[in-house]
Amino acid sequence: MHNRPLLLAATLLVTAPFASAQWQQRFPSSSPTARTASAMAFVPQNAGLVLFGGSAPLVNNQTWVYDGSDWTQLTPATSPSGRFGAQLVYDLARGVAVLYGGLASNISVPAPNSDTWEWDGTDWTQRTNVGSAGARYRYGASYDLGRGKVVIFGGATTQLLSPPSNQTWEYDGTAWLQITTTGNPGGRDRPAMCYMPSLAKTVLFGGSNGSTVSDQTWGYDGNTATWTQVAITGPKPSGRNAAAMVYDSARDLCVLHGGQDAANVLSDTWTFDGTRWTLSDSTTQTIRDHAMAFLPITKQVVKFGGFVAAPNTTSNQTWELGGAGFGVGCTGSNGVPSLVAANAAILGQPLNLNVTGLEPSINVGFLVLGFTRLPGIDLGFLGMPGCLAYTSPDVLLPVTGAAGSAIWTWPSVAGPLGGSFFAQILSLDPTANAFGFTTSNALYTTLTN
Repeated sequence: MHNRPLLLAATLLVTAPFASAQWQQRFPSSSPTARTASAMAFVPQNAGLVLFGGSAPLVNNQTWVYDGSDWTQLTPATSPSGRFGAQLVYDLARGVAVLYGGLASNISVPAPNSDTWEWDGTDWTQRTNVGSAGARYRYGASYDLGRGKVVIFGGATTQLLSPPSNQTWEYDGTAWLQITTTGNPGGRDRPAMCYMPSLAKTVLFGGSNGSTVSDQTWGYDGNTATWTQVAITGPKPSGRNAAAMVYDSARDLCVLHGGQDAANVLSDTWTFDGTRWTLSDSTTQTIRDHAMAFLPITKQVVKFGGFVAAPNTTSNQTWELGGAGFGVGCTGSNGVPSLVAANAAILGQPLNLNVTGLEPSINVGFLVLGFTRLPGIDLGFLGMPGCLAYTSPDVLLPVTGAAGSAIWTWPSVAGPLGGSFFAQILSLDPTANAFGFTTSNALYTTLTN
């Protein structure tokens, strides 16, 4: 009887990382204030997500960075004016994040901005010699990785009740160029866009033409300057605008979340694999006009802020979505230990965890299970420099294998549904460092049936 709480904890914690990707709220010690329609993108120089601007309801020109555990406000020497409804897109070829347009106020009726700014990880620089895509905000944006160009589509060109834009523009760091395309999704503002490298296309979903919201999926091939509506077979998201969509490189999927239809703010999450839409079973806020980006360091989709329909307030919450794990392991004598699921966690059925990167002459590790996520604590003080702890060590279970790998099996998954749980591998590796252990990546999710 004495060991039953440990066994139950082990059951819960081990099953958790292998349900489908789940939204989980994070509680960083520092955070931007509540705001909507901020711009956010991953910037390698900052090793995190850079967030700019937003409205609550007054606009701001703050620059923040999120590293997967905490937010830090930056104080650049130069900064764009306060705005909301702009987009921030990282230009990998040139190593800068590009910010365009946005609106300076939602109280008076100014024209949207038409300026171009670039963030290099340290400071903002206004580009005044590259032309303009015209005054606009609430447009869709992506970075065409194959061609090295920022792509924007649509958006509102005024706060007045005028039709939204149906224009496609590209920016290569030298000039903005309007593209005459074959095919066109039609004028719309607040569409959701992301670029899929496996398709070599930008994907667009939804948006509003001023009177109705769209449930169409379009693909843009920049090589041929062609927009093509994707014929969707099976389920698909309902029509909406003010949703967010980002590319999840860990799963090779576009992830769409939230938005607003003709009557309601939405909470659903969908993934698009280039052909089909799949509805996620993860639940979270009913939300629109939130900032969202993929953080490759932790392999999580991160959202911040937005308007939450219940309780009808502007949010300052940080949420993450992931199912493939997060964090990074540290190098041992057999590479970097890795912890992955061999199959999905289904209540009452067997679950197998695959461990690789064990020291092959020893083949021993420990599965560390915890109820609390840690912010990647460097274990150098134990003699494990560069090895990071991502979970509290509430339960420790031995894992043994052969030839540097192992399979940990739970014969029948059991335990109450709900709750967040975390897992990580400690690999016995006496020559790797002074302490003689290395760590793997971590996993988490919520147990479902």
